[in-house]
Amino acid sequence: MQQLQEFLQEKIAFDDLDLDHLIEKAREFSDPNSSEYRLLELTLNQLLTQYLEQAKKYITK
Repeated sequence: MQQLQEFLQEKIAFDDLDLDHLIEKAREFSDPNSSEYRLLELTLNQLLTQYLEQAKKYITK
């Protein structure tokens, strides 16, 4: 979870995150009321945004 916090604080790049690990954590923390779930949700939303930005740059080249 520390790595997710560092990602959200922009201390590490999204390329440094292990998507398989995020999926495992999402399965582990499935209670939408938990702080871990919220942290995962924020991280995944940010990752999606960054991937979409990359795709947009690729398409518009």
